[in-house]
Amino acid sequence: MSLQDQKQIIKQALKEVYEPIELNSLIAILMEHITGYNQIQQAVNKAQLLDKKQETQLTKAIELLKLGMPIQYITGKAWFMGNEIMVNENVLIPRPETEELVEWVIEYANIINKPLQILDIGTGSGCIATSVKLALPNCMVAGLDISEAALSIAIQNANKLQADISWMQENILDTAYLPNKFDIIISNPPYIPFKENINMQVQVKNFEPNIALFVTNEDPLIFYRTIARLGKQYLNPNGQLFFEMHYDQGKALLALFDEMGYHAELKQDMFGKDRMLRASLKK
Repeated sequence: MSLQDQKQIIKQALKEVYEPIELNSLIAILMEHITGYNQIQQAVNKAQLLDKKQETQLTKAIELLKLGMPIQYITGKAWFMGNEIMVNENVLIPRPETEELVEWVIEYANIINKPLQILDIGTGSGCIATSVKLALPNCMVAGLDISEAALSIAIQNANKLQADISWMQENILDTAYLPNKFDIIISNPPYIPFKENINMQVQVKNFEPNIALFVTNEDPLIFYRTIARLGKQYLNPNGQLFFEMHYDQGKALLALFDEMGYHAELKQDMFGKDRMLRASLKK
């Protein structure tokens, strides 16, 4: 069948699962993944026949999309801060709000305007650490994660983008020691109480790594408390903590950081929700 015919097959197979605008985008991305043609080339070559291997790829991809697998895991790539990065089911798919967190860190570092020591805790795909290093090449950047599989992806992404980063495999909840002090510690930690699992999209809860998403209902702020405790020992003078956070945990987090001896401020994302926090130790 021709490329155009295959597009119609995908549309028919998935029309009950995805909204039309999202589906059109998925089809274009999937066909580029399989054929190598961008959208313009797909239109020009719409009569071209797919070979058997491509048809098999397409059939498998349709079945996975029906189950709700994110297109990024099917293609093995996502975009973050203008760079293509590798992803699989061992790492979260980067979100636009995380780009806003990185932009906040870069903005702060540029104001300080000196080489800094920066640590990304829960690095996952390495998208935060790699983007920070590319934007701030004179800074030393390290990434830490509990997952060996995630670190493998992070290392590949950093190598591909030629970002020189140090890596550590640690469970931050059990970490009592860091190799040196830092000027900035960044984290997009697990922060979704497990009770919210029931309301989440299938694409997220069934395919993205639960270890990077969920925390216990009893202590949803455990990662923030742990990192704040480490910050007291491992932040350099005037050091800063930067976090992504659940949109409805702002008041609780401000109270937590105040109690632990930090000045903290919230920052809203592009949708007007509290999604980021910066904290520094009180003088």
